[in-house]
Amino acid sequence: MTGLWAQKALERLTRDGLAMTPDNYTVYYHYFAGDTPALNEAYDAIITQGKITQDQCDGLFNKFFAVDAEVAFLKDANSAVERELEKVMRLIDESAKGSSQFGEKLDSFSGKLASDAPLDVLREAVAKIADETRSVAAQNLKLQTELSITTTQLSEMRSDFDRVHRESQIDPLTEVGNRKFFDREAARAVADARASGALLSFVMVDIDHFKKFNDTHGHLIGDHVLRLVARTLVENLKGRDIIARYGGEEFVILLPQTRVQDAERVANVLRANLATKMIRRRGSNEILGTVTISMGAAEYCPGEQIDETIARADAALYKAKQMGRNCVVTDILSPDQVAAITHRVATTGTGA
Repeated sequence: MTGLWAQKALERLTRDGLAMTPDNYTVYYHYFAGDTPALNEAYDAIITQGKITQDQCDGLFNKFFAVDAEVAFLKDANSAVERELEKVMRLIDESAKGSSQFGEKLDSFSGKLASDAPLDVLREAVAKIADETRSVAAQNLKLQTELSITTTQLSEMRSDFDRVHRESQIDPLTEVGNRKFFDREAARAVADARASGALLSFVMVDIDHFKKFNDTHGHLIGDHVLRLVARTLVENLKGRDIIARYGGEEFVILLPQTRVQDAERVANVLRANLATKMIRRRGSNEILGTVTISMGAAEYCPGEQIDETIARADAALYKAKQMGRNCVVTDILSPDQVAAITHRVATTGTGA
């Protein structure tokens, strides 16, 4: 299949009139491999509007394959921290040398003061001690100032890193977690569930007829719908629950310490609350209708891969759509399926 994907990538690159660069090839190869669904969605959205441009292809590469903003920021931050620490160590070294020299001079002055030196010699020694003391004080003040500046700069870098780290895990449109955030939280929740035996359920959410709604009323209204759904989900979930935008018009909810039957109940509450919200066009206040969602729920079975649980929830979501949408379907493993997973883990050690 690898050769087939490569051939298709080359053919499509030629058809789209783009140069055969490593970056372009990477985008097209993974598009045909289908291993990055969000990439396929983004590419398909572009070509529905016309021919893809080099700038758009560059944008796809930077978004899905280039070093992300958080990693890039970390590299820059590390370099900056190293520079600041080198500066501080240099100043401390200079201060230590100055203190050592000051001590040596005090020793020599003390010899003069202890002798039966004339008054003018004593005065000269005291004046030199005063000069050296002022010099050391000035040097220490410089060190203190530089340390204060460095502390401030390091604090600002920490604040910037926290901001970049937060932004790298938030979907900018809906302001809920993004796929990266969900993957991290899901892995942590599954690890906790395996260690403690706690319950854990996944709920996949899809906005019904979103494409039709988007095409009819425009992308701005579509964005408003996405934000409305995200806000409704957040407002009706508990603090420990996790919500993220999974891609396009699809969201995913992680419900720790929740069995699938309770997840179904929560999902129906979310669905009912959303159905009461009216979509209005800004400016004219025209009512455009209501939005419904279809949902699929599955409970994590110890030993499952995370992707297996998500796939079961997604299959339940698909059934909900087949049943007419605006409903919740649960996937419950049979005793035989649970036994098969348990046996697999026992014999191969393959688990989440």
